[in-house]
This record gives sequence, C-alpha cells and structure tokens, in this order.
Amino acid sequence: MKLFNSFSGGKTSGYMSWWLKNNKFHEYDDVVTIFANTGQENEETLEFVNRCDKEWGLNVVWLEAAVNTEKNKGTGFNIVSYETASRKGEPYESMIKKYGIPNQAYPHCTRELKLRPMKAYINSLGWRNGDYQTAIGIRVDEMDRVSSKMREENIVYPLIEFTKVTKEMINWWWERQSFNLDLPEHKGNCSWCWKKSKRKLLTLAADHPEIFEFPARMEEIHGLAGSNIDGTKRVFFRNNTSTQQLIDESKFPFAKYRPAGVNFDLFNYEMDSANGCSESCEVY
Repeated sequence: MKLFNSFSGGKTSGYMSWWLKNNKFHEYDDVVTIFANTGQENEETLEFVNRCDKEWGLNVVWLEAAVNTEKNKGTGFNIVSYETASRKGEPYESMIKKYGIPNQAYPHCTRELKLRPMKAYINSLGWRNGDYQTAIGIRVDEMDRVSSKMREENIVYPLIEFTKVTKEMINWWWERQSFNLDLPEHKGNCSWCWKKSKRKLLTLAADHPEIFEFPARMEEIHGLAGSNIDGTKRVFFRNNTSTQQLIDESKFPFAKYRPAGVNFDLFNYEMDSANGCSESCEVY
C-alpha cells in the first residue's frame, strides 16, 4: 500500500506530516507529500510549508492547477517550488476564466485548485484507486469535516484514528517547536477565502483591505465567466455580497473577530457560521 499525504499548509496538517514521517511512513511501499498552491495563499503559509519540508525531509511536491481551456478536458498540474510558486493568483484566475467565480452556490475552487491537480499528479505516478491511502489532517474536534466518501476514496484521518489530538493540543505542540506558522487564526491559509465566517471577513477587510484586491478584480473582469444561467455577474461572498460591498460594510462599527473562547458570547449564526473553512482548506 502507498500513501498520499495531503499537506494543506496549516498547523494541523503540518503536525500530521511530522507524525506520519516519524511513525507511519515506514509502513508504506511509497509515500508522496503534496502541497497545492492556489496563488492566493498567505506568504506565511508558503514559508511554513517550505520550513516543514526542509526541517523534516518530507520531499514535498509543490503543485499548481493547469486548467485546460477545452470543454470536457479536466484540470492537470504544474510542478513548481517554494521559489517559483504563484503569489499573484495566476492558477486561481485561470480556474475562474473557465469555471467562473466560486461561491456558496458554485463551490468548485477546492476541487479545481487542489483535488484535481493532486489526483492528476498521483495518476501520473501510475497510482490507481485501491493502490494508496490519502491522509487528511483533520482533528477529533473537527469530526464534522470527515468525508462521507472516506471508505470508497480510501481516506484516512491519522489525527482521529491514531493520535486523537485537538486544536489545543496542536497549538501546545507547535509552541514548543523551533518554528511555527506565524498567522492569526482568522487569516487562515487562503487570505480572503469566501468560506470564512462574515466576522472573519469583515475583520480582514477592516484591517487589511489590500488582500481583497484580487477578488474585487476577478468580479469586475470575470463576473460573467462560467455557466451563469440568468446572465448576472457572480460574486464571491454569501448572500450575493460583492467584494466592494464587504469592504464598505467593514467601515461600519462591528465586533471584530477574536480567538475562539474569547468572544464566544458574541456568537451569532449570520456573523460566525462558515462554509467549511476553519484554519485551512482540506481536500474532500
């Protein structure tokens, strides 16, 4: 049996990669660790992946989506590196040109920018379904994120099955290492991800409006890309909210996001519910 270790770039999948390297890699015939870059990751994420790779000898394969513009032709992959990885959203924009802007109604960004490039690379190695397991970094306190297809897709969750770690345990471990992911929780891996809660997005828009330049530009020039049945422009954010509307709303007073537990009493569904985004974007 072979192992595909999916490294999202977050603390949890970083810990999982370390744990697997030290406890499980030797049990497999072959192991490949993959990080898929969207071009809109925070720079700290890229630095973190590179540091984990160098410190632990993970031999991380850096991929980016190679979107095929032809109809009925699937997304492939380009092999990049820490030095050559996109920082300006090129893979993301190429995906939007073909499939349109992703949002709650069209949630195809993880599929096209992470899952399909990773699978295309695995297939290029000659690996086939049933030949390998896919390790995903999800903790025991994130059980709601476990895929319903885990059996048929041969997915394993080492941090649930073997180590049973929680977010607090992961943070405790990282605080005692020689390096860490230097990112506040609400920034996550993808700097402005539409899956974040509204409170997180408004906080980011108020404090760092510059990170929304990319989604605003995508809405302006590619709003009609993809299969828009009614001919209206797509926008990224929930409740048909455009990037500019989000930025405008952030200028009005609101209770900013603070780490979990500190502002739990402020929780309300509209402001704090999310579309599957916690600190990182996992495939499946």
